[in-house]
Amino acid sequence: MLAIQPCWDHIRKVIQIERQIQVSYQHRVLFTKDVFESSNRLLHDVLADPNRSQPVKVLIVVDDGLVKAYPSLRRNIQDYFEPFEGIHLVCPPIVAEGGERVKNSYFHVSEIQSPIDRYHIDRHSYVIAIGGGALLDMVGLAAATAHRGVRHIR
Repeated sequence: MLAIQPCWDHIRKVIQIERQIQVSYQHRVLFTKDVFESSNRLLHDVLADPNRSQPVKVLIVVDDGLVKAYPSLRRNIQDYFEPFEGIHLVCPPIVAEGGERVKNSYFHVSEIQSPIDRYHIDRHSYVIAIGGGALLDMVGLAAATAHRGVRHIR
């Protein structure tokens, strides 16, 4: 019988460096009414970046239940973004299924990641989710896992 002896020659001394770090993060919560009214500039002011030479890209996902309740919502969103040169709505708002079912399958997340890839949404862009809690969570996961994180507004 052949006995195999472990060879530890390849293991070298480990040098460990530890540093205490702090990460500062600003989390803003803004409240408004009629966000897509042309007279309400809040969303524009949040999205606009005067230091960028290229327009900021925006992808919007809307809960299908909300679209059924407010049929003009998609058109209102498109009309809101139309006059802004520094902000580009990359496509008409995407209508996605809402409800708890969307949180139980990665399929729905990939449905949102597909247009994120198609329209080259990156860390300088925004994904906006409008709807119920399950849709907000699902779109948030898609934004967080695409390109190591895309800015997300809900």
